[in-house]
Formats: sequence, C-alpha cells, structure tokens
Amino acid sequence: MAIRHMSSGDIYRIEGPAKVVVKRGQIYATGVVYREGQSFTVLRARRLVVKALDHSEVELVLGPGALLERITPGEEVIDQWESQISSLDPRGIVLIIGVMDVGKSTAAALIGNKALARGYRVAIVDADVGQNDLGPPTTISLTRLNSYVTHLRQLTAEKSIFLQSTSLERIWRRAVEQIDRAVRYAVEKWGVDTVVVNTDGWILDDEAVEYKRRLIETLKPSILLAIQVERELERILEGHKAIVLPPPPHVRAKSREDRKVHREMGYGRYIFPPVELAISLEKTPFCNLPLLSGVEISDSVRRMLAKTLGLYISRAYQAGDRVYAVVNGDVLQIKKVGGFQVVCVPADFERGLLVGLEDWEGFLVGLGVLRKIYYDKKKVIVATSSDVEKRLGEVKCIRVGIVRLDDSFMEVERVTQLLKLET
Repeated sequence: MAIRHMSSGDIYRIEGPAKVVVKRGQIYATGVVYREGQSFTVLRARRLVVKALDHSEVELVLGPGALLERITPGEEVIDQWESQISSLDPRGIVLIIGVMDVGKSTAAALIGNKALARGYRVAIVDADVGQNDLGPPTTISLTRLNSYVTHLRQLTAEKSIFLQSTSLERIWRRAVEQIDRAVRYAVEKWGVDTVVVNTDGWILDDEAVEYKRRLIETLKPSILLAIQVERELERILEGHKAIVLPPPPHVRAKSREDRKVHREMGYGRYIFPPVELAISLEKTPFCNLPLLSGVEISDSVRRMLAKTLGLYISRAYQAGDRVYAVVNGDVLQIKKVGGFQVVCVPADFERGLLVGLEDWEGFLVGLGVLRKIYYDKKKVIVATSSDVEKRLGEVKCIRVGIVRLDDSFMEVERVTQLLKLET
C-alpha cells in the first residue's frame, strides 16, 4: 500500500491488479469523478488512465505485476475522449465500432457510466463473440449497469444468446437479428433508457463491411461511436453520422494465441467441473439440426441408398426433400440422389461440438459439449455444468455450434460445414 500525491492535471497510467482509494481531492477515471472516500479497481492485466482534477491524495494497493506510471499531457487520449463524449446525450442506442484492441470496451464502460450519472437506466450489450466481457465465448450477452465500472469485465451477463462460433463470418446475418433482439429486450423488458452496444473487431473485408453497415441500419443508433486508427472505417461509416475518436496509444494488443487462451479459459469457467447428462432428443430436440426429427427410412430403402452412395449407412431420416444419413465416412457432404439432397453425416461427428442449451425465449441456459448421440435411443450425452443440470427443466432445445473442443476444453477446429445442415 502506498500514498501518492497528485497535482491538478497529473495523468497516470495504471496496470492492474490495483485498487485506488481517493483520500483527498478528485480523480477522473472512465467518465467518472471519484471524490474523497470513494474507490475504484483496475483488473489484472488491464490498463486504466486516470487524471487528478485538483490537488489530490490517493491510496494505492498494487497487486502482483501491477504498474503505475506518470505520463505527459497529450500522451494519452483521456482529455480528447472526454471533450468529445461529455457533450453527448447518451439516451437511446449507442453503437461502438472499431478494429481489435482500440479501446471499444473502455469506451462502452465510459458511456455507460456517463448515462448512469445522468440518472438513466442503462444496459450493456456485448456482441463480441470471440472476446466477450460479460458472458461466455460464442455469445451475445447483455446486462444492466447499476453502478460505475472501470472495465466491462466487472459485470456479469444477465442474459446470453448462443451464436455458435467465435467468429461472425458466415453467421453475421443471424448476429444482426440477435443483437437487435438483445437491444429490444433491454428496452422493452427492462425498460432502460440507454443501451450501449459493444461490437467485435471484424472490420476490414467486404463481408465485414456489409455486416457492420447492416447492423447500423437495423439498430438505427442515436450515437454511432467509431474508434479509428487511420481510415479503416470509412466504407462502414459512409452515409452515416458518427463521432470518430482516436484509439488510446497504449492499449494492450492481444495476439491470436492470447485470444484463444482467453476463450478456452471462458469455456472452462462456464462448464467446469462438467457433469454428463443424458438428454432425450424427443423431449429436448436440436434447435437447428433436423437429425432424428424426420421420418426414419426403412431398412430396405436405406440399403438401396447405401448402394447408390457407396457408403455404409447406419441410420437415415427424411425431413422434407432432404435425407440425413449417418455414414461411415469422415467428411460431411451433401449429395444429390433423385429429387433428394442426401446429407451424409459421419458417425461420431458430434464428438466435442460446443452446444448452447436454450430456454423458451431463446436465451442461453448454459454451454455444453456433445459427447455422443445414441440414435437408437434418441438420446444425447452432453457435458455441461452442474448449474445447467439444476435448470434442465428450463431447456427447450439444444443449439449445435461449429466450435469443436477437446476434453480439456481446448479449441480443436471450427466445423463450418455444419452450417449446411441447419434448417
């Protein structure tokens, strides 16, 4: 524990874990002025820039690896962000966009705090499926903001929507629908005045541009906040009025491996220690895969189909103009036979696939990992948390994701071919 005296205008950069207690004076951090007797926390491995608004005295409790450094005016963007954001009325929908590691989460916390200070009821929607601060990886998560925060990670999701993947490529249209649903839920069910929507850093390719523009057009935000390094957001912002901020110069950049490790820790946090549940697919079917929901094909027809395909078929089900055949091959493929599409599903394709167990409103009850489908018994074995076991009666269906994990919850692959199976 140390006491630090700060002169008016002094700016410091703190890397956590740390706790700051204001003993005298006023300290500004993340849109909030902390006065005598008030305190705030800097999370481990997170950076926070603070400013003394007058002669101040603070008590610092620095944890292992924490750092404190005084910086020169102009070295950080704290004043520039404050001057551009403080005059805004944050009522309505605030949408934040930018590439990875430009401070979008910090901006979301700052605007949420500003709205809370005005007496608004505030919700945060985190739509970054790869690095979600509120809930599990692969989800859009939302929660209400009831007190000031320095980091979004201090909040816990009240509701989550399973998006099946850690990347929105190929599934961005559903993401737009579900982000819109999350925002409407916060407004209509919670009655909030302000919804701050944090987004992922997928920006640069054509599909990403189309996604972000569609999101803007759907949400119609009252404030569009863009954090831009150079000119990378121009195609997205064209035709839209936006507040453009520079990125903080010292945001901690995460490598691809850092992000992967963070996600894997997230899977474990929401599943470990796992319990294995046998779930009836007749009572709790797959949400997005029609396996076992169609009419099972007779043995004679199955043998004829197997001969045509040159594959052994253990089970086959017809659903409309598609036949789902469980085969002995290694690759999921779709073949045309007569007037039918035959989806050849490899036996044990399900092993390790991440799933979301959804309630009747389509919100996540919990994550799980598929272990085995027993077609003859119409049951599935899912490894999930003991909390989900207690809430199993709330589960309406099981949504199959495209992320495959090993037994230690490490990511093995993204099985994008599974999207071809979806109804």
